[in-house]
Amino acid sequence: MSEKEQQPPFPPERAEDAASSRRSGTPSVDQETILVEFGPQDDSDPHQWKRGRRTFIVFTATLACINSTMGSALSANLIPYLQTAFNVPPGPQTILPASLYLVGFVFGPLVFAPLSESYGRKRVLVTGYILFLIFTMACALSPNWVAFLIFRFLAGTSASPPMSVMGGVIADVFDDRVTRGRALMFWSAATLIGPLVAPIISGFTGRYGWRWTFWAGLIIGGVSSIAVFLLPETLASRILWLKAAKLNKMNNCQRFVGPADAHRGSVLRFMKTTLSRPLHLLVSEMILSLTCLYTAFVYSVFYMLLEIFPAIFEGIYGFSRGLTGVAFTMIGVGTFLACLVHVWYDGVGPRMSAKYPRKHAEFLRLPIACAGGPAFVVALLWLGWASRSGIPWIVPLLATIPYGFAYQMIFMAMINYVADAYGIYSASALAAMGTTRSVAGALIPLAVDDMLDSLGIAWACTLLAAISAVLSVVPLGFIIWGEDIRRASKFSSKLQDQRDLALTRSLSVV
Repeated sequence: MSEKEQQPPFPPERAEDAASSRRSGTPSVDQETILVEFGPQDDSDPHQWKRGRRTFIVFTATLACINSTMGSALSANLIPYLQTAFNVPPGPQTILPASLYLVGFVFGPLVFAPLSESYGRKRVLVTGYILFLIFTMACALSPNWVAFLIFRFLAGTSASPPMSVMGGVIADVFDDRVTRGRALMFWSAATLIGPLVAPIISGFTGRYGWRWTFWAGLIIGGVSSIAVFLLPETLASRILWLKAAKLNKMNNCQRFVGPADAHRGSVLRFMKTTLSRPLHLLVSEMILSLTCLYTAFVYSVFYMLLEIFPAIFEGIYGFSRGLTGVAFTMIGVGTFLACLVHVWYDGVGPRMSAKYPRKHAEFLRLPIACAGGPAFVVALLWLGWASRSGIPWIVPLLATIPYGFAYQMIFMAMINYVADAYGIYSASALAAMGTTRSVAGALIPLAVDDMLDSLGIAWACTLLAAISAVLSVVPLGFIIWGEDIRRASKFSSKLQDQRDLALTRSLSVV
């Protein structure tokens, strides 16, 4: 294979260079320089960190994601109070506090995820967290409706790094498929736990004034920020760059270089290749495009439930706002059950790998999503048709358990699948997922009120179930035709060549 053919689909980035040079002894082109790389038993190598340190990283990723997604639904039970405080008339604009936060989730990952792949995870996470705390405080102090909406958008933008970067952090420290999958399980569960907690907080604090809800969010965010500030840098190329800088300082020279130093380019080149990567993957990779379409719809349904739940439990059964918020916790029960299934399935994975050795490892993730799809459809039909005055409130409430189960099964499988499939570019691929689902979560719920007025609760849920049924064939299609799709993709083919080359080098050293 020629040198030109071995080039990746994008100019070599820091994470990829670090991965391919972990064990290689490839010298720099300039014989006077020394390439810094990880040793066989190097404690600075994230893949060799102790279990306690990696557990702390998973805990921090989960906590940060809960805090980030919690902010999206903090306004769920505050609309009547906000309408009174800012003289906002009824209509679609009442959902703007949640929608604009999610619009921030659209733009944030497109910048933060590629930056983290080039300049390190920690700096991006800490910067985003500080800005998030500032804008959450600004929401609590907002003098008018327009200012409040602007601060909600900025808070969502700055809250996006945990959603778009933490998946890359987990991929940095876990090279084993099973352990990485379990770590991503907790992180993906947090995307649902956060919005479940938020209506409870707003339901009970809103009675003391809507500003108290955001002060509570600020306090929770401030406490969780401690773990983020203590998070170590996990990006291999950034660690090696810092290691080279330290050696240069100790030896008063500039001979030591990290893998990324040889590929420093102009700012324009960085903007073109790195910041555009999530969008490039989204439009050019069929696997990622279909995955984004499916997960975006599933995600948007949850934010539609933020409007449907009050219509059911307050409108039909007379629940208070606080109790309506508590009703969301039943979704968490289903999420917990899905996590148990995921842990059990991890034990099945090695046997499936032995049975289907020619399959890519990431395809073994997909049966979980295939099971979650039908459960999602059933849950929506159950919720819609059981929500009527002649049926006890517990019946539609129980429908939220299979809903939470299905939601988590789908997300766990698809997030793990993408992380495995795109490896060193997982942060950009996950950023594309985050962007598309945030667009859907921001726009689709705007139609909830009109949909409920036109169709009613039962038929509205039936419509959502029908769309879900169509999209549920996506993971099954990947199982059947996934390898053909990957072979047809220039990006996936070249990425596999890079993996094979890195594996060959590591085996040659051993």
